[in-house]
This record gives sequence, structure tokens and C-alpha cells, in this order.
Amino acid sequence: MIFKLLIVDDEATMRRGIANYMNWASIDCEVAGTASDGAEAIDFLSRTSVDVVITDIKMPEADGLDVARYVYENHPDTKVILLTGYADFSYAQTAIRYNVSAFILKPTNKKALFEAVQDAQKELLTSRRHSSRLKEEMAFLKDQTLQELTDQPLTPELIARLKKYEIELNFYYVAAFQVIPISDDVAFLKNIIITEKQNAYCYRYNTLIVCIYFVEETQAQLPDSVFENITDITDIARNLHSLQTAAGISSLHEGVSQFGSAVSEAICALTANFYSENNIALFSPTLNNGNSDLTAEDSMYLFQFENSLNNRNFREAQSILSSMFMKFKSNFVHSREVKNICAQIYYICCRVLIKRESESINSDFLTKIQQASDIFALENQTEKLLCSTQEHLLGTFSGQNRLVDSAIAYIHAHLRDNLSLETLAEQLHISPSHLSRTFKKTQQQSLTEYINKARIEKAQEYLSDPETLTYEAAQLVGYNDATYFSSIFKKYTGVSPTDYRQNLKTPSKD
Repeated sequence: MIFKLLIVDDEATMRRGIANYMNWASIDCEVAGTASDGAEAIDFLSRTSVDVVITDIKMPEADGLDVARYVYENHPDTKVILLTGYADFSYAQTAIRYNVSAFILKPTNKKALFEAVQDAQKELLTSRRHSSRLKEEMAFLKDQTLQELTDQPLTPELIARLKKYEIELNFYYVAAFQVIPISDDVAFLKNIIITEKQNAYCYRYNTLIVCIYFVEETQAQLPDSVFENITDITDIARNLHSLQTAAGISSLHEGVSQFGSAVSEAICALTANFYSENNIALFSPTLNNGNSDLTAEDSMYLFQFENSLNNRNFREAQSILSSMFMKFKSNFVHSREVKNICAQIYYICCRVLIKRESESINSDFLTKIQQASDIFALENQTEKLLCSTQEHLLGTFSGQNRLVDSAIAYIHAHLRDNLSLETLAEQLHISPSHLSRTFKKTQQQSLTEYINKARIEKAQEYLSDPETLTYEAAQLVGYNDATYFSSIFKKYTGVSPTDYRQNLKTPSKD
């Protein structure tokens, strides 16, 4: 970082000496300009920003105190260093009220001036870091407030925070942006929107970036400028980052009470047009299939659920279902609304399977969803629906074999790592329960049993090398506790690691 200086002195020799014959570059500074008196300095500062002003105190027209006062009132982030004679020092003290950074006695000492400038640099950096932190904190608080407004009831406390952070929602459209395929890494997308958006505010909502476009009351139809801006954002993401993005746009809304509905509409449009040609869709009431009860959070859940199925990330899909039903149970959501959402899940499963040209889901699932007597029966049916969809997508036995082969390959490549059912399921993008059942069905043993056997077999290879210590062999196959390794080794081989090595050294007698 280069700090810009303004040198002000009515003595030409002093002015030139400070400006031209001091190695300012050595302390990351450059002289942006000079002035022969305070009036000239004030005129310069009205047109050009600098970081530090070095000014004599006694000058014609306007003196150094006038410069300090002007900087204090108009450029609070600029530091002032006063050059003063001994006789003027008490006079110079009045400049304290103008937050002068330092006083240097004339004749000016190069070392003292450099030190004063360096102190000013430190003050500027500290102030700028603090200001940057405050801006980041304010942006975070605004984002958090809008996130809460998206899927929570409008409370007096939330209204107060909207007013505090100067968030006004009069007439607006909402656009929801998503990276394709779905990703948590959307920071770059938010940066693009912040740079390119017009008359808008954006924040992160789960894996989406939600952008609010403010319009005039008379603009009942989406303005061309808004659509063009959204198109520009998707084009920049594609051309500069080689990433595909999609956008869904709500209808016109008014006031904070409608904000959640606006976001829900944008997500609904985004979901319906996720793989369309231009990846930008406007909300239409027909997209909801007559379902007006979906909240923004519900729409987000369904959106993520469908993408999880498309990506065959069944563990994530199961997690989404669990989160949804936890919400239903904790909020005592009306049975009609819950069944409506579960019906949407059924249709999502059908849509994903049709896209994959797979066998269709039995319509009995929909009937059982509609006839469920309680929330627990409904949750059970929905989980069975997911399992059935998973089996269809993965195939039958051949698919199971591919899954198990992948699990085995990963195990042997990562024997040293922390292997567990959960770790493998995450790597293979399936639920732990499905992996456990499938593995035991095809291998006639549990996953844990297989991992232990594979590790002990590999440990035997390491132990056959005299240069490898027993604890080293244990660590190489994922056992950091030598005692535990010894017990597992004996369980599967019948002997301890030490005895195993001894047997290798002693030839068997016929």
C-alpha cells in the first residue's frame, strides 16, 4: 500500500526539500502534491484525497491550523502533521482539538519526520481495519436479518432491526440465483451480483443468493433493466468463471410482510426452470400446482431434495427429510399442509425417475401419504418412498455390486485413515443405513468386520518387513493405539504381532 502525501510550506526551499529530497518510497509513501500556503492546500484537498498532510503552522492567506480544521471537518480519515517553531509551539497546541497526529519542531529533522509519518500510517491502517470490520459486521447483521425475515414470522423485534439497519422494502422483485450443479461455494456469485446489480440488495440463503430489486410503484411488470441485469450476472458467471447458474424471479411484492412469499416464488420459479435453455424463469401461479401454502423454507427444502436425488446424494436427501419433519413436529404444522408437501416429494421422486428413464414409483405411496393417520405414519411412508426411489436409481443387484465395489476400493486406498460407516457413506453419497444393508447382503459380513480384516491383512505385510516396527505397522493401517491393535490382530490371526513376527523367523518343522 502506498500512502499519498501533501506537503504545505510557504518557504519554497523547505517545501522542495521535504517533497523532493527525502526518500519517501522507502516508507511506502509518495508525494501527491505541494502547496505554498493553507488556502492553496485547502483547494488541493477539495479536489484530491491524500493520506497525510505535512504542513507548516505559520503561513499567509490560511495557516496550518486552518488546514487542520478543514481536514478535521471534511476528511476525517486524513492525518495532519504540523511543522512548528519553538516560539509557536504553545499556539500549535490549540490544534489538538483538530486531532492533529504529530507536532515536529523546526528545523525539521528527517528521522523525526519519517517516524511521525510512520506513526500516522499505523493509525490509518488500524482505523481502516476497524472500519472494514464494522462494514463486514453490518453486512453480516443485515444478511442475518433478511435470512430471518425469509422464513420466520414478522415480529416487533425483527421490525425494529429492519429499521435499525435501514432495510426498507416498499415495491420489489426477488431473484434467487443458484450454481448448477448445486454447490455451497457461492461466495463468488454474491460478489458478481454485488458488482453488477442495479438498485438491489443481496444475501445468502442456504445454497442460494437472494437478490432484492427495488422498483417504482407503477412498475407492475418486471422492468427490462432488471431482467437484463440478471442476464448479465448469469453471463459473467458462465464466461468468466465457466460455471452455469440459474435464476428464478418472483412477481411484484409490497412491504416486509410479503417478503417470505416473494422468496418462495423465486425459489419455485428457480426449481421449475432449473435445466431450461436460458436458466432464467419468471414466477407464475401455475408453477405451484395450486399449492399456496408453501413457505420459502418449504420451497428451499423441496428444491434441495430434488437436487440431492439428481446427484444421487441420498444421504443428503434423507437429512433434508429429517429436517422437514422436525420442523413439522416442532411447529405443529396442519396435517393438510404436511400431506401437501409430502405429495410434492412424491411428484419430485417421479420426475427424477422419469428423467433417468428408470422404473416408476408405485402410486400406492401417494395413496398412503394421503391416508396417513398421524405424523409418524406419514414420515414412515415418506422414508419408504425415498428408499424405493434410491433402489430404482441405483438399480438392483448390479447397482448394489457397483456400490460395494466402490466401498471396497475406497477402504483399501484409505486403510490408514479414520474409516467408518458414516465416512464411507458420505464419500459414496448414500445413507449409512443403505450402505450397511447392501454391504452385508452382498459380502455376508458387516462393513466393520471387512475393514478390520483388510487392515490386519495389510498389517501382516508390513510386519514381514524387519525394518518396520510394530507400532509403525499399526499406524500404517489406521490403529494409533498399539494395545488395541495387538488385541485386534490376535482376534483375527490367533497370535500377537510379536508372535507372528517370531513365527516368520522360525521355519516350520515338518
